[in-house]
Amino acid sequence: MTSAIDQLLSNANQSIDGVGFLFGAGASFQAGYPLMTVLTRQVIAGLSASEKSDLAVVLNATGLSYDDATATPNIEEIADLTIAHALNSGDARYAILEQRLRELIVEVLLSVASPNFDNHVRFFEGLKRRTFGMPTTVWIFTTNYDVLLETAAALAGVRLENGFSGSTTGFLDVSRFDQMYGNGDGQRFLPYKGLVVKLVKLHGSLSWYTDGDRVLEQHPSSLPLNVTRVIVLPRRRKVMDTLSPPYDRLFAQASRTIGSECRYLISCGFSYGDDHINQNILLPALRAGNCRLTALCGLDPPGLVPFKKLPTFTGAFPNYGWSRGMQTADSTALWQFDQFVQQF
Repeated sequence: MTSAIDQLLSNANQSIDGVGFLFGAGASFQAGYPLMTVLTRQVIAGLSASEKSDLAVVLNATGLSYDDATATPNIEEIADLTIAHALNSGDARYAILEQRLRELIVEVLLSVASPNFDNHVRFFEGLKRRTFGMPTTVWIFTTNYDVLLETAAALAGVRLENGFSGSTTGFLDVSRFDQMYGNGDGQRFLPYKGLVVKLVKLHGSLSWYTDGDRVLEQHPSSLPLNVTRVIVLPRRRKVMDTLSPPYDRLFAQASRTIGSECRYLISCGFSYGDDHINQNILLPALRAGNCRLTALCGLDPPGLVPFKKLPTFTGAFPNYGWSRGMQTADSTALWQFDQFVQQF
């Protein structure tokens, strides 16, 4: 049974410096945020009658129709089809529909007025206890738009770097991830003796918005709905979005870090459905032997197939495990974020 922290991190009782975590939607679910099925239903319910009519045209063009009972096609597939139809038809209605889908996703997530931070705070408190008074850097990579991690770190008294500089309004400066924290006594640099978490949000955030060419940050509740939020629309072809600023810089940072500063990575709540992350960030580091990855998943997703061939990959699922290219009898409940947090 894969359940103890020392099975996930062999040196956890000595140091967690350089460890990384990869969190997806499953890590925010217990805090109150919806998974794909509920998100899809809520977004579709928010469309007006004319917008639903436009969506029906989009889906009919490929022989599909929306089924609310199963929430299919899901919002990722709908976004892809809408973007393709807008490009192929040249009709402005479908570009407007794409923007409306983006607005509704933001509205649904912002409607979670009182998210439960308890598990995230406990996670940071557990990490902080394991620094043992030593300078410690932990990396977190996430595709989630919410600000659970930023808020929980503050509540736990953990220093967090997210690539922004400022106070009430911050501006994006990715070079901040390369900075060291500490004090100088006039002759030497003394590293900060404690935990520094570096958070890389690969798909943007509800708190990010654009002002001309600049990417700025404020708490999402303080932003009007009509600002242009910096989020990658949930879609299967996300790679097209992540080639442009600021995502290209965030992906470059993650690619440089995983396999160098971050040599051990644990995922929780991540579905491995983002092929651009798998192929461009994770698999190169694992194939080179520069990073080890442990995936904690409630299901065995298709995206893990290329990972299972690698000796640097370990998977743990509810009924079995995977290690060194073979299925094992190990199993886990740690794909549930609250169970995962208990280990820290």
